[in-house]
Amino acid sequence: MESNIPWRTRCRAPFARLDRERAAAERTLAHIASQPAVSAKGGDLGPVAETLARLMRDCGLESTVMATAGAPIVFGRRKESDRVPTILVYGHYDVQPVEPISAWTSDPFTPQIRDGRMFGRGTADNKGQHIAQLLAIKAVLESSGRLPVNVVMIVEGEEEIGSPHLEQWVDEHAHLLKADFAYTSDGAIHPSGRPVVLCGARGLLYLELTLRVAPVDRHSGSFGGVSRNAALELVQAVSSLWDRDGEVAVPGFHDAVAEPTDLEKAAVEALPLTSPIHTSEMVTSSSDWFRRLLLRPNMNISGLGSGWTGPSMKTIIPASATAKLDVRLVPNQDPYDIARLITERLRSTAPEVEVNVISGVKPSRTPLDSPIVDRVSQAVEFAWEQPPLLYPSLAGSVPDFVFTSNLAIPSVIVPYGNADQANHAPDENLVLDYFHKGARTFVAVLHAFAPYESART
Repeated sequence: MESNIPWRTRCRAPFARLDRERAAAERTLAHIASQPAVSAKGGDLGPVAETLARLMRDCGLESTVMATAGAPIVFGRRKESDRVPTILVYGHYDVQPVEPISAWTSDPFTPQIRDGRMFGRGTADNKGQHIAQLLAIKAVLESSGRLPVNVVMIVEGEEEIGSPHLEQWVDEHAHLLKADFAYTSDGAIHPSGRPVVLCGARGLLYLELTLRVAPVDRHSGSFGGVSRNAALELVQAVSSLWDRDGEVAVPGFHDAVAEPTDLEKAAVEALPLTSPIHTSEMVTSSSDWFRRLLLRPNMNISGLGSGWTGPSMKTIIPASATAKLDVRLVPNQDPYDIARLITERLRSTAPEVEVNVISGVKPSRTPLDSPIVDRVSQAVEFAWEQPPLLYPSLAGSVPDFVFTSNLAIPSVIVPYGNADQANHAPDENLVLDYFHKGARTFVAVLHAFAPYESART
């Protein structure tokens, strides 16, 4: 009899429970967000992982902390039946560095609520988003005593440094990760306030370039005009990677780029542009904004270092220089193939430049016309009371490829964060109304797939 109840009706009781527990949910988020887990600085993230594992157990999942060669992965699951679908939920508990600390209004690891937002490192990226999934699971279990589907959950501690050990862990534990599809909440909703459903993510390649031309810096008066300048040579070498129009000029860079499908092109053209940056900051027209962000690769200089950058003056010729590049990739581009092409290009212009690959994350894409995407979109629309915008890809990078490639299952990304969340920046924040809507969204997702139960019985 219960299987004949419309799935939207089944959401009412857990929705009501979530509404009653809003204050407790916010306390849970503040507690988890107060624990530093800056993966870029190393250190032992085990205690943070153990805290999250306890939260999983409190929310009704079996949970264990599993070792990797780096930070541990928190694994959770609840199996209800072999006859219902399984959803694989992904999140990450590590966060970005907080520097410059002076730019924060309040301590980054002492979450504060101001004007309906919780401020603190990790509130939006990504603790608030996967905590919303856990609170949804708890609300459903407390309302009915069981889940309408099976759930497997993995929360890693190295996403902010490129997930270097996730793929190996997934391959080694694939038998634990059998699922009908993967579900991730990361990133932001549309600036207009409309929810979004994303069907993939761009890949990432992060490189560090180093050039040393002398054992020490030289006096620019005594040696100016006769000594090599590492800063000048590295800047010239890096600039050779682009043409005059700002397009990547590395031979072979675009060769593997997959042509977007007609559905992907149409989806991009339908997206409303509410730019978070001023027109003067743009290097492209508004009409080309989403095509470049979602369907095309690009390369960025994310850091330059050389010589004297302190106060007043120091007249030197730099002996060494470094540059950091991040490259966003689209389907069919392999980060390590691209690293090879960039290295070859630099060798032809500046053979002494050393290239170090810091991280490589493959791109991922799930077809927009997948039945999974349609069903998730229905759930999002019900929870948010407005239809979501459909994106072919996240502009940023998450390790979505381990699901679509390694596990060969569809994957969707449904963000709960606000567009102005300031993730990776001072005063990171999460609009609490979106946090609570995120929990409602996952309640709806859990129930939206329940009708498969009668079909498989």
